[in-house]
Amino acid sequence: MNHLNFFINNFIKQDKKQRYHFLINGKWQKFANNIKHIDKHLNHHCVKIDNNAFEKFTQIIKHYTIKSGYYYDAYTNGLEISTHCLDNIHDDSLLICPDNNIAFYFHHDNWIWFCQIKP
Repeated sequence: MNHLNFFINNFIKQDKKQRYHFLINGKWQKFANNIKHIDKHLNHHCVKIDNNAFEKFTQIIKHYTIKSGYYYDAYTNGLEISTHCLDNIHDDSLLICPDNNIAFYFHHDNWIWFCQIKP
């Protein structure tokens, strides 16, 4: 399964899913340019972390023993990265961890959105 499809199916509001599927399946550059607005379309499975965001992100990674994820930003399309190498995460990017049913959106205002499908 495409990791972005996992993200869209689980963490985007119902009325926006079709548009995002369309963008990732043929309009990649338009999707990449608009990733900075994705927080407006996240659903109830996502929570904004605005205080000590990176510290809490690190705690979540450890708590759920997340070893790697798939990274997307305006320049990178699904690069698998280890959670030990997260120093180069940019604003307005996604880290999708489908094995853990978790995703993160790194907002340009230094917030992190934590998205999770609970078992």
